[in-house]
Amino acid sequence: MSEQKIFINNDNAITFECLKCKKKIAMDFSKYTDMDEILMLEYRCKCGYSASVLVERRKFHRKEVSLSGKYILCRGKIKGSMTLKDLSRGGLKFELEAERDMKIGDKVFVVFRLDDGLNTLIKKDVFIRSVSNLNIGAEFCMRNPRSPVDAIYDRAITHYILNAQLLERSLRRE
Repeated sequence: MSEQKIFINNDNAITFECLKCKKKIAMDFSKYTDMDEILMLEYRCKCGYSASVLVERRKFHRKEVSLSGKYILCRGKIKGSMTLKDLSRGGLKFELEAERDMKIGDKVFVVFRLDDGLNTLIKKDVFIRSVSNLNIGAEFCMRNPRSPVDAIYDRAITHYILNAQLLERSLRRE
């Protein structure tokens, strides 16, 4: 049995495809509108193929990464190295090299390079949304609509993630 991860859309529906026959399967998920955690759903396609689907409510797809970077905690001017663990259009998760006094709501300036062939440099402000030991979950601060640099960073991240999604889909079809 195989497993795929899908996200609930804004209409509280999920759509995925059978990994064997490629038939699209759509389901109403409105009864799970308050769902905060990942839900495992098992299904059997009409072609007889069985699979598991991980259903998650997120605004944006997350790409698992392992990218080196630096951070500056705005409160206290604490600096350090980090490793990005995942990245989305809305935020990121990173791991600290050493324990720091970071709290939910803290503003942090992060700098890292994408492994996109161009080694695109990204510099963004984030707000910490979760802290678990050395792992930090953060949301990108709203960008300045007048700043062309912010727009470039946002486009680079979006392009990077969308290319990864397209590659994942094409590899699944092979």
